[in-house]
Amino acid sequence: MAGQYDPQIAQWFAAVDTDRSGRITSTELQTALMSSNGRQFSETACRLMIGLFDTAGTGSIDMTGFGQLYGYVNQWMDSFRRYDSNGSGFVDQNELMQAFSTMGYRFSQPFIDFVHTKFGERGQGVPVDGFIMACILIHKLTEGFRKKDASQQGVITINYEDFLSTVLQAWV
Repeated sequence: MAGQYDPQIAQWFAAVDTDRSGRITSTELQTALMSSNGRQFSETACRLMIGLFDTAGTGSIDMTGFGQLYGYVNQWMDSFRRYDSNGSGFVDQNELMQAFSTMGYRFSQPFIDFVHTKFGERGQGVPVDGFIMACILIHKLTEGFRKKDASQQGVITINYEDFLSTVLQAWV
């Protein structure tokens, strides 16, 4: 089975799967990823990333999910590096605006400032794990919104429980 996978990915999977269960949990993933601020990725970021590929709802991913996650993490890292124009390891509001704009989102400056504050570190900016969390949540919430926006006008009418369900599904 491991022969089907890129040897580098299989090797990293084996290193991260510390309990040898054949599945990676968010806690195991967290020990393997370092953020641009020199610390491990946050538990929340790892849980969100695992949730993207946890098709069985177990809170963990197998080798297939890990291979998919590996590809996404590399894309996010490349994107982050592209927008971290000064190489500081953090993106500021302008860099964040550029990144989201390139991804097809048209957010207002006040919203960008909010995201920057919510996912960033005071006085430094948004580290890579915060950037990934923001991207995942915005993507998942946008998907949930679009399902309810039948006319694709950017406006929905939603009851409170539907709203909460959409948010909680995005949060994993």
